[in-house]
Amino acid sequence: EKYIKHSISGSDTPNDKKDLKLFLLLTNKNNEITSNILCKELNCTISSLHTLKSRLYQKITEALTSDKHITNTEVFDKRDIISFTLRKKLLFFRISLRSLNQEKTETLFKVLGEIVDTAREYELYDVLTEALTEKKYFKGIRAGIKEFEQINDEIDFFNYNSKAVFFAADSYYRLVLNNHFIKSFSHKELDKYILSSINQMEIDYKRTKSQQVNYYLHILYFALCEREKKYLEAISYCNKLISLLKKSKVIYRKERMGFLLDNISQFKTFIGNYEEAAIDAKKAQGYYIENSLNFIVSKQQELYAYMCDNNEQQALRCLEKLLNHSLIDTGEFRKSKYIYYQSCVLFISKKYKEALSLLKMSMEIEKDKTRWNISLRILNIMLFIELEKIDEAGRSLESLRKHMERQVKEEEVKLRDILIVKLLRELEKDGFEFQGKNTIISKMLNELSEKDTPVSWEHYSAELVPFHKWLERRKK
Repeated sequence: EKYIKHSISGSDTPNDKKDLKLFLLLTNKNNEITSNILCKELNCTISSLHTLKSRLYQKITEALTSDKHITNTEVFDKRDIISFTLRKKLLFFRISLRSLNQEKTETLFKVLGEIVDTAREYELYDVLTEALTEKKYFKGIRAGIKEFEQINDEIDFFNYNSKAVFFAADSYYRLVLNNHFIKSFSHKELDKYILSSINQMEIDYKRTKSQQVNYYLHILYFALCEREKKYLEAISYCNKLISLLKKSKVIYRKERMGFLLDNISQFKTFIGNYEEAAIDAKKAQGYYIENSLNFIVSKQQELYAYMCDNNEQQALRCLEKLLNHSLIDTGEFRKSKYIYYQSCVLFISKKYKEALSLLKMSMEIEKDKTRWNISLRILNIMLFIELEKIDEAGRSLESLRKHMERQVKEEEVKLRDILIVKLLRELEKDGFEFQGKNTIISKMLNELSEKDTPVSWEHYSAELVPFHKWLERRKK
């Protein structure tokens, strides 16, 4: 915004002054701007306002596509800068063709050659195929059929490379969409999809040697390892990919380094290496813009590692950082979720009154009818039990039971949550005291404690305080 403002106010002409004023009015977030208000402020008609807006749009476009902006390393990574620069060179080439004379031919050959060589080096296949097409008609047609067809073969090859990269990227993003947004695959379908994608990407990499294909291929390798719970192998693939990134001008991105370190942190969390997991998450944050969503997610990963490690002090520091982000960046739900996390940290630290007080502030996540809502309610019951508020615990349990009965008919409720509620109802018969004599409770607790079953506790679930561990500690 500052750069655009500076570009618009380059001179002191009446038009520039008006353009700048319009820009400032439009970018003022505190005021609600209508066309009538703009006309009044700028002393112009609606028709003139359209002209002003059109001129401003043109100036903004020119500012954002200027060499000064597109080569700004603080905004763009090197590969993006190369891509933008080559596209401008290609535009220069096409414009120059319109006024071609014999003296310019050699210069244009050289420009086109530079575009082709650099685009090939950086695997910028879209630019490369465009440049080769220009070369085919500009140079190949002059050199004869052999070179003409040779360039055609190159175009076909790099078109294949481009499709291979798109396939690899799509395979990765389908995985992301399935895991974090809408589940499109069943468990078996997803395994089959990952394996078939890996198979095709291995074929493509063998043929193209594309570093971009290899990048996404490695991601699918460690995604498969994660599904198979081979976390050490997954970490190994991440480290291999980090080495590849560091050596490559094609695939290196700062945020990709952060992404891989966050994945390593997650895998170390799965194997219980919480201290190192937190360190890796902190390293990852060094590759992100501090107020970005990536930074926030990484900070959340660090927080989770501290919570698993029962490191109250560091966990609360992370939460303070997360809670200080504006609602615009984090969202009401996310903010409410962090308050819930804070309650869990206080619970782990046996600060039950403070935890209960905070939990009442996590209202936004109650709108999530299943996962977060149920976990919040269970934690609430656990707090009442710890504070010996038996009546409140009983009422809350009955309310949760009815809530889950309604939700089972409409939405997915986890089998683990159903079993926890059954156990709590059985525990209620003994005044919520667990002495280990009730065989029904012991059996259910054993089920909840087992690994790799439908009722097992899972990392990164809404159940931040593992219920079975809490109850085991309360055994008298």
